[in-house]
Amino acid sequence: MIILAPETTPTADAYQLGAESGLISLTSVDEFAQFALNMATQAHRTIDIFSHDLDHLLYDQSDFVVAIKELSLRSRFSQIRILLQNNRTIRRKGHRLVHLAQRLTSSIEIRRPGEPLIKALENFLLADEYGYIHRKMASYYEGRCDFNDRLRVAQLAERFNEAWESGEPDRELLRLYL
Repeated sequence: MIILAPETTPTADAYQLGAESGLISLTSVDEFAQFALNMATQAHRTIDIFSHDLDHLLYDQSDFVVAIKELSLRSRFSQIRILLQNNRTIRRKGHRLVHLAQRLTSSIEIRRPGEPLIKALENFLLADEYGYIHRKMASYYEGRCDFNDRLRVAQLAERFNEAWESGEPDRELLRLYL
């Protein structure tokens, strides 16, 4: 008699940034949070986040904030850039990552995006030049990620950089924590 083990989806910690390649489908907030934490923990130089509202369920978690802090303090070349479309919820509720950004201004910056991403529906996170997590719609936890897709990261980074260069520092959040 042969007993087949049920199929299991590998957890986020089964993947190595820059080494493991392959498209991973994400379908829940827990999966997005696990994979975002894993990428942030493994990043050596950069994290870029494009987000509608800097989703509290993903980015306001203590483990994620600690990973960003460690990356920020690891090297003077570390850079965390956040493009935030809407800061209303953060101004009302607060946000640990935003508070960290106000304390570590040399390595973490938050801006409001310029065109073309000011009204984009998607959200994404880029880790170094290797990994990405992408949601087509900010309001749904359906998307994909890959820990080693330099081409897709370069495409998303080009769009991010355009919006970053034409964006402005989010002065409302700066005032929030002064």
